Amino acid sequence: MYLLLILKIPKELSDELAEELYLVGNLSWETEEKEEQVLYKFYFPITLPPQEEKKLSFLEDLSQKFSEINLEYTLVKRENWEVIWKYHFKPLRVGEKLIILPPWEEEPIEEDKIILYIHPGQAFGTGHHPTTQLMLENLEHYLEKLCRKNFSPLVLDMGCGTGILSIATAKLCPKAIIYAIDIDELALEATQKNVKLNQILSQLYILKELPKIDSLKFDLILANIGTKELKNLAQTFQTLSKPGETLLLLSGILKEDLWEIENYYKKLSFKSIKTQFLKEWSFIAFQAL
Repeated sequence: MYLLLILKIPKELSDELAEELYLVGNLSWETEEKEEQVLYKFYFPITLPPQEEKKLSFLEDLSQKFSEINLEYTLVKRENWEVIWKYHFKPLRVGEKLIILPPWEEEPIEEDKIILYIHPGQAFGTGHHPTTQLMLENLEHYLEKLCRKNFSPLVLDMGCGTGILSIATAKLCPKAIIYAIDIDELALEATQKNVKLNQILSQLYILKELPKIDSLKFDLILANIGTKELKNLAQTFQTLSKPGETLLLLSGILKEDLWEIENYYKKLSFKSIKTQFLKEWSFIAFQAL
């Protein structure tokens, strides 16, 4: 059995609620739009580990902050939960080459396409959210150039969720070495499962935190984790960068917060080289100076 928590909110407050949700790392949800409402749905195991208890408490507190929110609880059987995911998780094409498939879908017969198998679970990142799509599209573009320049680039995926960005990196650049980092145990389990599903385990280190190695510097850093976390990690990213070389791809940023992130990183010797938008979300690419 799973606990299903539903937040029902008027459409005009949906963006504001989404911003609050992105303050919590590795919180995944699905949305359903009604005529005048948006439903945010969250699935929790019946036996809650401490990290999931914190998420549930956050959502309950959030429902009190917005008087317009209606909160509902219900129980769903595991098989019903899987059916729900199968209904909502359809194949998705991103960029020029990438196709995201759940494991139960048959692989299309197409040349020059790269299949990313993602098993949906309790971690964020099936590719359907605008922030993940922005990251994947730009990852394809920048990684192609990086792989031509550097035979075996070192890549950091900070807040890896389901591992989708790490998997895309490994398949786009088979010689890349990737550190997939997440503080959430469920995310690490999801990444491990999906990496095995895609048969790229030899390219990845899946860890709760980065090893403390002074010489560890990355050619490419990926982070799709929200404005607050991006600000908190900015100095860490600076330390892990190679001056004049490292590329930094960031998303999880609402449009109105982009200027804040851009100015913050510029003060730490990063140069903005691209911005892009999808719906209310934004992407920004930096190069270390």
